[in-house]
Amino acid sequence: MKDYDVVVIGAGLGGLSSAAFLAKAGKKVLLLERHYVPGGYASSFLRGRFEFEISLHELSGLGDEQNPGPLWKLLSEVDVTRRVDFLRIPEFYRCVLPDVDFVVPIGRENFEEAMCEYFPADAEGIREFTDVMFKFAQEALRANRVGMKMVTEHQEEFPTLLAYFGKSLQEVMDGFIKDERARTVLSVVCGYYCNPPSALSFMTYALGTVSYLRFGPWHVKGKSQALSQAFVDSIEDMGGEVWLRNGAQRILSEGGKVRGVVAQDGTEIICSTVVSNANPYATCLELIGREDTPDWYLRRLGAWSGGASTVNLYLGVDCPHEDLGLGHHETFYSDGYDVDGNWYKMKTGVSLEPSDIAVTAYNSVDPDFSPPGTSNLVCTFIAFSEPWMKLAPSEYADAKHRVAERALGLAENVAHGLRDHIEVIEVATPLTNIRYSRNVGGSIIGFDETFAGTGLVRMPATGPLQGLYFSGAWVNIGGGYEPSLYSGFLTSRKVLEDMEAGGAGPEAIAKLEKELEKQVEGMELPDSPTTRVEQALAGLHPDRVQLQVSEVIEDTASTRTLRMRAAEGELPWFRAGQYVNLFCEVEGVLTSRPYSIASAPGAGYWDITVRHMAGGFVSNYLLHEVKAGDRLESTGPSGSFYYEPLMDTGDLVFLAGGSGITPFASIIREAAGKGSGPEMHLIYGSRDPADIIFGEEMKKLEAKLPALKVDYVISEATQGWSGPCGLLDAQMISQLVGSVEGKTFYICGPPQMYLLCEGALASLGVPRRRIRREAYGPPADITSEPGWPGADPDAVFAVSEERTGRTFQARAGEPLMNSLERAGIVVEAVCRAGECTVCRTRLIAGKVFVPERVLARQVDAVAGYIHPCMSYPLEDLSIRI
Repeated sequence: MKDYDVVVIGAGLGGLSSAAFLAKAGKKVLLLERHYVPGGYASSFLRGRFEFEISLHELSGLGDEQNPGPLWKLLSEVDVTRRVDFLRIPEFYRCVLPDVDFVVPIGRENFEEAMCEYFPADAEGIREFTDVMFKFAQEALRANRVGMKMVTEHQEEFPTLLAYFGKSLQEVMDGFIKDERARTVLSVVCGYYCNPPSALSFMTYALGTVSYLRFGPWHVKGKSQALSQAFVDSIEDMGGEVWLRNGAQRILSEGGKVRGVVAQDGTEIICSTVVSNANPYATCLELIGREDTPDWYLRRLGAWSGGASTVNLYLGVDCPHEDLGLGHHETFYSDGYDVDGNWYKMKTGVSLEPSDIAVTAYNSVDPDFSPPGTSNLVCTFIAFSEPWMKLAPSEYADAKHRVAERALGLAENVAHGLRDHIEVIEVATPLTNIRYSRNVGGSIIGFDETFAGTGLVRMPATGPLQGLYFSGAWVNIGGGYEPSLYSGFLTSRKVLEDMEAGGAGPEAIAKLEKELEKQVEGMELPDSPTTRVEQALAGLHPDRVQLQVSEVIEDTASTRTLRMRAAEGELPWFRAGQYVNLFCEVEGVLTSRPYSIASAPGAGYWDITVRHMAGGFVSNYLLHEVKAGDRLESTGPSGSFYYEPLMDTGDLVFLAGGSGITPFASIIREAAGKGSGPEMHLIYGSRDPADIIFGEEMKKLEAKLPALKVDYVISEATQGWSGPCGLLDAQMISQLVGSVEGKTFYICGPPQMYLLCEGALASLGVPRRRIRREAYGPPADITSEPGWPGADPDAVFAVSEERTGRTFQARAGEPLMNSLERAGIVVEAVCRAGECTVCRTRLIAGKVFVPERVLARQVDAVAGYIHPCMSYPLEDLSIRI
């Protein structure tokens, strides 16, 4: 049991900001976060050799030391600005329409002059609109400082605010600007504010747009993850604590008062003040409980829905962005002028065709955003969760593909030849946003606030229990980076005011009830939106899957397949080629290992094929101990080693070795079940014909599928073998494949095979984007890994883990993860190959060896984070899980 002044739940921007200001005020603060990285939407992820920015397009309100904006001042107060390098974006955005190509510059005068020059017939209206926008923003900011009582008593000092408050952007624009092209140029940026012109509050638009024009748009060196990490470091330096991968399980209350929090690991924390950065739906229905949340507050939550979400195409391309014709950071493209129509069309279904898109070329501002000679792009359009939540899991991948195809087509209007250069692509939908944020509707903005739902009726920071507060996009001033950070500050100020007064008493809750009841008079209690969220995710992205072995199949003398079915409910859908991480207890050690699913999607079972490994800890257990009827647990399906027609050619060559056949077996079996698929050529290397896994089956499928060709290559000639002999080197590949032109190569097998095959393909002239490789974990002998410093692999070092206070021994020649598990410290893991980054752990002191092929986020490399699954101790260590 631990004791804190304040517990902050959720390390999104609002939670980080609140925790930082409370820690600065001298409060004993604990920040709980269920994810393994801080930031919420303000974070990044790795795919291949690319690190992708999740959400930040342009940061508003920042400025710099010479022209500090409100955000600069806010961040400086909690010592964040000195920890982050901010990058100036030279223009607001570029807008490309059927007969318009216009760059919106920074600065009021520049903005007015450029718009008036491009649209001379509307010059007078543009100047008047700009004047109203800037005056409105100035008066609104002053009203926020002095309060609405002052506005009411001195209305003559706020003429523009009172004239246009409660109006939509469309209403205001139509009063000044007649040319639909000019109106579209102004409103393509509405996606930043998550409403179309007819529904977007002019106040929201004016405050945001003026902020960009006055202080310029900015980005962050190291991506938004660097900003989030800077907050964590600042909070800890001021005496606060941040627990990652350990969120809140329950908010404890009694008699309408907060009395503590139970963390995910079961730790009970005593405190009388909780700030929740989780959305209010999840906070009230899951953490507090419906039975302990007042009905009047639940009715108020039911009055609004979650706001807009997004579809994002994260693209790593193998050429500079200039080669694609992208000379600006943010480019908006639309094939027409009906911004409202495009917007509402996105609510109708997933068989839609989006008509506008934003293409962000991050390398235009930061040349180091991706590896040399490459570019990092994201294509974004607004979407809504409702149509996606209606899809069956088996329909999801096809829907993503259709939408992404259309999005790439739109993007190629400004990024010419884009499809010919894609090396990595990841498509995220509203369901992706729901999965990682748990926000209702996958909202990126908080509540769906239209022009009729802003200002005075926004949700306040004060919650329905004494001692409960909210921060972030769902309360105070709404969503976005600048508003969320400012929301955290406002909430911390309210908390400190109440603490100074001895706490928010029952009279404060009564006042809140009275205010909110006015807004929802006559409304019924809503159904729980969080239930639908969990149901939508269960069939696609469950955290854990309960399995039962239904059959054990002997494949070869050294290989067996565990056929597993769902022990509870149904198996989640997966893409052929993906893997699961299988959990088990071996000799008293809780551990896990990733295995590709060898069966086809939709088969009703998962085939996990295990091959004997000399000294294999988990493989020997699965081979010799597990039997039919046993129950096991796994993660949900993961990985991106699957056929992706958005970037792969339709002519695939599978280079397999050993149990590396399993992902290819899944792809081939799926094609056999459908009776169609891409051209596939399986080249399977084995030391002995008797060790070929699925050998007869693949040959039978070759006879059945015209698109499939199968070659087995034996490394050492044996009596009776008449097929190819040798290694999968350049000569063998060329002999079996012929021309490599137009082919995509996949590699999966033992570690030594990767270097051989990748070198062979490079020598044959295969471009990097046409080589797909499955991640592979620790080699049998780490000393053979390139870059090994020559240390004695049997050397033993002491490792201390800060959170648990435990010290244990770790051998240099094995991954740190193994030593952690033997010590009884289980670190969440999925790939165990340094690719997923789930086991991210901070190295406080000491040195480790990390293979060159294992990549990390930019900020993690600077801040000292490692992946224990692929880190080898070289001296005594201090770490923090």
